[in-house]
Amino acid sequence: MNPLRAWPLLCALLVPWAMLAQAAKPQQEPAAAVASEPALSGHYYLQGVMETGSELMLGDDGRFQWYFSYGALDLLAKGRWHREGDRVVLVPDDFRSPPDYSQLAFKRMQLRVDGKDLVPAWPWEDGAERGRYVAE
Repeated sequence: MNPLRAWPLLCALLVPWAMLAQAAKPQQEPAAAVASEPALSGHYYLQGVMETGSELMLGDDGRFQWYFSYGALDLLAKGRWHREGDRVVLVPDDFRSPPDYSQLAFKRMQLRVDGKDLVPAWPWEDGAERGRYVAE
């Protein structure tokens, strides 16, 4: 077969295959969904809540890690974060708690930006603000 005649046939076979291969690639999240603010990224420690230990890590990549410990209660969350106005919003992909405390799991947690600190609105206390996360 003449190579010049084979070219249209080859294109006709490869173009649909290439389009299917492109469609099968996992889609990345839109940039707005993982938008973070580098100035807020970092390691924070909870202060001002008696007998409670908690840390929050906000990554430059829009991911967070959080733990909360009060007595024998330990909570852990990992997921995505972004800024909405004067708030940092945590949206967990993974939340861990003891079986008896599953009601403390949250789908969204807001922290008010106050200078360099983040003031949490606790989901299990109807959004009441108590304590503050202070940057390392």
